[in-house]
Amino acid sequence: MIFKKSPGGWKMEKWEEKLPPRVRERLASIKITPEDRARIKAQEKVKSILSAFYQDKLTPEQLGEEFKKLEIENREFLIKEAQTRIVDSIGLQILPEDFKKRGKALLVLERLKKEAKPSLIKAEINLLGELIKRCKEEKERVYSQLKQQVEENPELRMRKAKTEGGEEILVQLSVDEAVLTLPEWREFVSQHEEACSSQFAQLIDRIKNLL
Repeated sequence: MIFKKSPGGWKMEKWEEKLPPRVRERLASIKITPEDRARIKAQEKVKSILSAFYQDKLTPEQLGEEFKKLEIENREFLIKEAQTRIVDSIGLQILPEDFKKRGKALLVLERLKKEAKPSLIKAEINLLGELIKRCKEEKERVYSQLKQQVEENPELRMRKAKTEGGEEILVQLSVDEAVLTLPEWREFVSQHEEACSSQFAQLIDRIKNLL
């Protein structure tokens, strides 16, 4: 049993005492079955496992082993929930090593399901990785080109500014500061991020639909 009934009503178990205050309040305010309590306990365990994974305390393989230990009837639901959380933790600016680790974790968890689709998910993960890499490289390429232009033309580093007294003066920016203020850079970034974000969102949705 995961809860006990005392003369004064239901008594909180030790695992419940470790839950966040809001979760404890919710448990106390609603009538739930023993099955509900088991599911809530398992969901909190999933959050704890994922937290350790994000902190590099668990490898993808160890993450899978932790899910194998979960003693609950609807374990596949929790696996899908964990996979969804992992997918949501991926962004366009993610580091290559973090992306690789999350991708591997998704596949490890997928193989724990009865009707697994690891090959399909792996293909989509590879496409997502290629997109992230391509977007990053394209941004770096354009930045490098504009930086070279600024370095070759010192006038591009000059900007007008006003003193506290309202006097207009010329100030010299660093090369990097000048690049960031160029209209060409701002326009490129706007269009580039819009295009990459759109493609990224589509691939993320495709992965989630396969889970």
